Amino acid sequence: MVLASLLTASLTFVVFAPTLRHGFVNWDDDVYVTLNPMLRPLTAEHVVWIATHFYYYAFIPVTLLSHAADVALWGLNPWGHHLTNVLLHAWNAVLVLWLGLLLVRSARKATGRNEPGRGVDAADVAGMTLAALLFALHPLRAESVSWISDRKDLLCTFFLLPSLGAYLMGADARGRAARGWYAASWALFALAALSKTVAIGFPLLLILFDVLWLRRWKGPRGGARLLLEKIPFLLLSAGLIGASLMQSPDARRSYAVSELRGIETLLFPFHVLAFSWSKTFAPFGLSPIYPRVGMDTMTIALLLLLATAAACALALKRGHATPVLVGASYLLFLVPNVVGLSSGMQPVADRYSYLSTVGIFLGIGGALAVAWRRGRAARALAVVLVTALLVALSLRTLAQIDRWSSSIRLWESVVRSEPPRRDYVDAYVNLGEAYAAAGRGAEARAILTRAVALDPSNAGALYNLGVLEYAAGGRERAASLFRRATEANPSDARAFFNLAIVLDQLGRRAEAVDAMKEAARLGYPEAREALERSP
Repeated sequence: MVLASLLTASLTFVVFAPTLRHGFVNWDDDVYVTLNPMLRPLTAEHVVWIATHFYYYAFIPVTLLSHAADVALWGLNPWGHHLTNVLLHAWNAVLVLWLGLLLVRSARKATGRNEPGRGVDAADVAGMTLAALLFALHPLRAESVSWISDRKDLLCTFFLLPSLGAYLMGADARGRAARGWYAASWALFALAALSKTVAIGFPLLLILFDVLWLRRWKGPRGGARLLLEKIPFLLLSAGLIGASLMQSPDARRSYAVSELRGIETLLFPFHVLAFSWSKTFAPFGLSPIYPRVGMDTMTIALLLLLATAAACALALKRGHATPVLVGASYLLFLVPNVVGLSSGMQPVADRYSYLSTVGIFLGIGGALAVAWRRGRAARALAVVLVTALLVALSLRTLAQIDRWSSSIRLWESVVRSEPPRRDYVDAYVNLGEAYAAAGRGAEARAILTRAVALDPSNAGALYNLGVLEYAAGGRERAASLFRRATEANPSDARAFFNLAIVLDQLGRRAEAVDAMKEAARLGYPEAREALERSP
């Protein structure tokens, strides 16, 4: 058990160690870390603010405090921030192993198949170790580990897997010990939910475990008692759902969703639900941004989900609960992402698979344990096949990790690998920002001009191109671009502020004052200061 844990953690760390040489990227790393005013200095006032306020459409105080701790330890040296991500992921891989073994033990006891004095055997350890490595080294993990801003998925899993483990331990205990495990489970669930809101479905998963895995519903008043003990979990989930829904309406919808029409509106959710499932078994064409899909893809996704649901129903009818629990955990931890409760506006993303697919790998671990017991030949075949798969996955993961080494590398990999289309306009904008920050002005202007051509209403492209035009002395052109940016996004305070500055320099005083007032109304502090200084 100890050796299996060390092997799992060590291999995971080695594969993801290249991220320690990476920098920050210009995709939310500024929002969460480098330009986050609540992290520096970390005063008591800032801690209270983090603990009581939504930030960037999400209530994630635990995640923000972890970023604050990194800033306190490492400053803005990205090495330390990446190290925290890699260590969290390596530990999560070990947690998958441990949880798998605990699930095996609890199931055997619940069904009366656990022999006295026997917990798990070598086959269980081997199967769950291989499953944990398949989870940890999968290319889908590259985004969550390489991207500092996705710390929330790592932390949520870091707390939620032990929460389920504590619940399973409590179900096997009595008296004070049971109450202690229950309290620990709730506390860990709270930390997970305050790391990322996707944990809100956990109480429903516990109910399914009670019924299908632990079989605790039997006996007088069993169902009522089990529901009653879930109330603290459900209350926390309900509170976070309500608060998140009040914060979400202003979030920008992605282009892939806003352009849906007719039957596409009905079929698209099936593509969203099937995406992480399909990418788990076919991890090709991974990207930080995905385009719209056609009706054929949506229809295939619908058929895939229907076939999976039928297989789960058949398995349950035959007394096998594992497929149902795997499917339920997948949906419960995926849906909050795609409906926007976790602040994300992307309908599909690699990082959404981090927690939602843990159940899939645990199910694979159980199947490998069965193969391990079938004799030496089956054992050798399983080891050879899984080892070859792990090597292949690791190579693809290393290639995917390399894409995240810098902002320029990340967005060039998207722009150069995909045909120009509006779906990828954010990649063009981010690449233009990265070129500008690197002093490559001509390249920045060229890529941002292409971005505006792809999407004339993209406020980010218009604003950044305006900044470049202003720096080159083209004030009239800059004013026009800033004006278009404010029209495309009327809540962009910085565009109004820059528009006011340029208009004032062009001698258009009345227009400049109006723009500055709008920037101040939107909360831009420099605008308020400018108005206070003006005669």
